[in-house]
Amino acid sequence: MPLDLPVALRAAARVLLVAAVAGVAAPTFASHIGEEFDADQQAVQSNDSLLGALRQYESLPANARAAREATLAKQAQMRQQRLIQLLERNPTLAAMRVLPPGLRDRFPAAARAFVEEPDVALRGRVFATVADDFERGVSRKDFKFQPEGSSDTYTLYLGDATGSERDLLGWTGRTVRLKGTRIDGRLLLKKKGDVELVAAEATTTTTTSATGNATPTMSPLITGNRRTLAVMANFTDLNMSCTASDVSNRLFGTSGATVNTLFRDASRDVVAFSGDVAGPFTIAYASTGSCDYSGWASSLDAAARAAGIDLTKYSHITYVTPRNATCGWSGLAYMPGSRSWVQNCTATGVYAHELGHNLSLHHAATPTAEYGDSSDPMGAARTVRTNAANQVMAGWLPTGGVLDVRVGGSYTIAALQPGATGMPQVLRLAKPDTNESYYVSLRTNTGVDASLASTFVNTLSIHRAAGKLPTKTFLLQTVPAGGSFSDPVNGIQVVNQGVANGVATVAVTFGGGSCERQAPAVALDPATATATAGGTVSYKATLTNRNSASCGSASFAIGQKLPSGLTGTLSASSVSVAPGASTAVTWSVKSASTLAEGTYTLDLTATESGATTGTTAHAAYVALAAPTCERQAPAVTLEPASASTTVGGAVAYKATVTNRNGAGCTSSSFGLAQQLPAGVT
Repeated sequence: MPLDLPVALRAAARVLLVAAVAGVAAPTFASHIGEEFDADQQAVQSNDSLLGALRQYESLPANARAAREATLAKQAQMRQQRLIQLLERNPTLAAMRVLPPGLRDRFPAAARAFVEEPDVALRGRVFATVADDFERGVSRKDFKFQPEGSSDTYTLYLGDATGSERDLLGWTGRTVRLKGTRIDGRLLLKKKGDVELVAAEATTTTTTSATGNATPTMSPLITGNRRTLAVMANFTDLNMSCTASDVSNRLFGTSGATVNTLFRDASRDVVAFSGDVAGPFTIAYASTGSCDYSGWASSLDAAARAAGIDLTKYSHITYVTPRNATCGWSGLAYMPGSRSWVQNCTATGVYAHELGHNLSLHHAATPTAEYGDSSDPMGAARTVRTNAANQVMAGWLPTGGVLDVRVGGSYTIAALQPGATGMPQVLRLAKPDTNESYYVSLRTNTGVDASLASTFVNTLSIHRAAGKLPTKTFLLQTVPAGGSFSDPVNGIQVVNQGVANGVATVAVTFGGGSCERQAPAVALDPATATATAGGTVSYKATLTNRNSASCGSASFAIGQKLPSGLTGTLSASSVSVAPGASTAVTWSVKSASTLAEGTYTLDLTATESGATTGTTAHAAYVALAAPTCERQAPAVTLEPASASTTVGGAVAYKATVTNRNGAGCTSSSFGLAQQLPAGVT
């Protein structure tokens, strides 16, 4: 969205005015950064105001600081709120605005409670909550982290400019070690490298044929009879419209399109759902109240226990409620996890979709629609089998069911349904430019797929996915007999040569891919650094060439844009990088000795030779003024306060000298003298 210039100018003017009134230096910006301009400006102004207040606090004599702690704590709390607002809008910008390590310890305890804690090292498990609004075709995902041995959870944010949701999904469902910045119940990860996987992942055994194609031996990742309890709720102003028997049949029925038959069919009986339905129980929440789904769950758990139900006997609990007007979703689930919520009790597909999230299945999408793949329940909650990509990633195909095609030729695949045929059911082709795979499959309208849309029946379905759950799958095309799918970048073509009796003949060709150029990725480390005026900070700039493999090495010019009062030196002004490779450049930034205290935004741009635009990365330089030296007479105490001895005896006293000068003063030397009555030495 282009920036409305008059609005931007007014926003900048407001920030400069506030900074002037607060008595701190007006921050200088190298450039406007995205749609979060106002939120970023407010965060910068709050940073500068707080740093100025800290400097004033430290310049006070020790005995005068207590009176200022409450004011400093209030400023720290207000700044924290603005930082959180920026974090929720743009984690990359927020990573630039957190205070550098070392500053937190300088705040008194009352203010320190509102200052982010850097370099928090934890081990635990990552999961996600997914809220599904099928009616509007949108979802909301929040990534969570639960430390081992703790019931606390933190919302997880990735501030790495080169990161994406795909990185977060790569950690989801796994045990990790991480180092992050803790901000009031949130964890900000500044770099992807600050997360390390520690849990072992399932592997497959692969047999390679003489032609170079490979047939992996599948090992199911998701298995078992998933014992599930559905707990039904009535709100105080709205009752459940379904009966317990209806909900039970939709979940656990053994015939027709139910959650149980759907997953048994898709998994070749590796996964089944059985269980019980409890309620409805009336809970003290209204359908017009807040969307407190955690509160609903706690109340329903308590009601179920009071009814004599042992919740520990179930792998999953689904909370079935009437529609709440403020939620904006039909279903919500942990991914992976054991809890889900459904607000449309008559939609069997919604139960299947949310329980699918519990099993680590993500959305079945198209490149333009979150729920666009109607050939999978993880799309628009249809009661059909899961698509080929999800079945392969879940390990539900039998041995020989998937063939990794590495050389061109003509191949036959059987329909994606239960039953041994002695031939593959899915062709998997590597997609090198994005480190993903294509999945080629044939669907028929048998069994649970009786309601499958005609566009998928007896045609080839081409899906794209990253290869490990949880990850989105993308339906790219359905290919009728005689039709084809092409990927010119990677030089791949798939042709449907015909379908007969549930078997498709597929021609695959590999050729030289075309060159597809993309702007490079640029990351700066650290995202923010601190120095006193006149100091130098060194940043590491990592540039990654994102062009396709056919493009060959490219030359990138590196430029900088700095606010007045700052100068920068690059270790190289241009670099040559191969596609997919990365190289690092050192960027030293020095401030003038007269630079005003404040936060300054630095821009580093990488542009490929011949291109008109490039990629700009941002970092922050926080200039601090040295605290002034406020001198005060030292405090002296004697211990013990009084003592006695016989005439001619000796008494030892401990004299403690406390330096009460301000923090800006250097170490001081104090002369000690004694004054004694006559007869005492």
